[in-house]
Amino acid sequence: MEDFTQLATIFAAYLTPTIAIIGSVLAIQNYRLAKRKRRDELFDRRYKFLLEFEKLWKTTGDPQKGATRMCLEWDDIAPFAQKAYYLFGEDIAEHLKSYEGKSFDQNFPWVPDQNLAKPFAKYLCFED
Repeated sequence: MEDFTQLATIFAAYLTPTIAIIGSVLAIQNYRLAKRKRRDELFDRRYKFLLEFEKLWKTTGDPQKGATRMCLEWDDIAPFAQKAYYLFGEDIAEHLKSYEGKSFDQNFPWVPDQNLAKPFAKYLCFED
């Protein structure tokens, strides 16, 4: 009986740190998962924003080629610039503001506009 009591005491002594270590491992895994999820959700929001602005951008140009407006006006850009400031930062907001008075070249509407998308690249990559 005395051996059983000593064994129970030793087991109880090892049980507490073991539970603490397991809890710490689970907490670290949960933190990493939450961080990845946040990054993925932010990517989705940023990519959706880029597609929405690109859609607006492609409505500009020559009306004979299907454009609905001649160029982007400040009223068109302002809501996007404000949202871009919070999603990306000041650099993307300024980049969008630079499109005021400009229009999309309707000759090749199926070709992505690299000048529009290039500054977004650093925000839309998956590298750590």
